[in-house]
Amino acid sequence: MILKITQKIIYEIDGTINFGFNKLLLTPQNNESQKILDWKIDIQGGKKELNSKDQFGNQIELVSIQNNSKKIEYNIFGKVETKSNFGIKEFSTKDLPLWCYVDKTNLTNPGEYISKFYKENILNYEDLIGSLHNLSFNIKSKIKYKKGKTDYKTTAEDAFKKGFGVCQDHTHIFLSIVRMNNLPCRYVSGLFKPIDDTDNLSMHAWAEVFIENLGWIGFDISNGISPDDRYVEIAKGFDYNDVVPVKGVINGYFIENQNLELSIDILNQ
Repeated sequence: MILKITQKIIYEIDGTINFGFNKLLLTPQNNESQKILDWKIDIQGGKKELNSKDQFGNQIELVSIQNNSKKIEYNIFGKVETKSNFGIKEFSTKDLPLWCYVDKTNLTNPGEYISKFYKENILNYEDLIGSLHNLSFNIKSKIKYKKGKTDYKTTAEDAFKKGFGVCQDHTHIFLSIVRMNNLPCRYVSGLFKPIDDTDNLSMHAWAEVFIENLGWIGFDISNGISPDDRYVEIAKGFDYNDVVPVKGVINGYFIENQNLELSIDILNQ
């Protein structure tokens, strides 16, 4: 399948910017399930200074913000050829050591509520993949998908208490419980082309668990499936803090408003 992706991220500035930088995690890379045919980021209100990679192998663009900019705009155009690998990716020697992905983070640290849920959902190692899918289903059943109840700072434990969340929260809760079982797992950020509801597209999140003799296995908790050819991976890390699409430091006095637009079209199947 070839997916055509158009994305626009706009920051409108009311005030004065003296100087600033944005770190972009908006560029996908080739892997077993995707081949980048074309990808371009057009920048208005800033200038690309350098390209690099972080410790997870994610592609980073560093952008300097022009003084007194009133609008910073990132227009993304891309074509990605995807295929379904049943959510499986091989381990790469370029990856961090697996033990790094077992440690808790501030966003995934379990508390009383998740610890109790963990005891009710002990993994069956004789059918580990099936058991992980059951865990995914149980999290989705317990934490209803609803926008506006959580934000980027919400921890897994807090989302569990609320009983509501979005893909980020589902993924953090899943990671929290899987790490309690001492299994390496990581947060993945990317794009997803749903079969319906194409008017409300946004960045998406899912998890990957490393299973011996198989590799990294993907679990999309919010949709109850493993990633297929409708998914494009952008970045991966320990939790959301490692994959923030646009992160920056800006000096000045201002109020910032963000607008997002995203469309994904299937060119062929």
